[in-house]
Amino acid sequence: MAEEKNEKITCDFILNWFKEAVEKKEPIPPSVWLDGASKLNVLQGDEEDILFELQQKVAEIRVKCMEESDKINVSRAKVLVEATDEYKQMKKQAAKVARIQEQIRISKIQARMRDNEYGGQ
Repeated sequence: MAEEKNEKITCDFILNWFKEAVEKKEPIPPSVWLDGASKLNVLQGDEEDILFELQQKVAEIRVKCMEESDKINVSRAKVLVEATDEYKQMKKQAAKVARIQEQIRISKIQARMRDNEYGGQ
């Protein structure tokens, strides 16, 4: 994984690097799989923090909807909340966190498989 000295390593940087390598059908050595997984594992907390902030914003919107009208029911409030940009951002962030977790899992498996291939086992 080629990194520029001044470029900050983020989950997006790592995921995009893997995506480009896959699209170009480039072989990825076991050490790169593990390096990517370990960095994603460390950085995953930042993405989870973003998700928690978005979840709180969505909950605040839901409370506001419920407080503004006594006649609004829970299902209507849910629909109104799901129509907001904050809800969409929250869902995208949740998917990103899930993708990071899956990438870590796959990276460990890929590294183990590639290491076995190179070792002739």
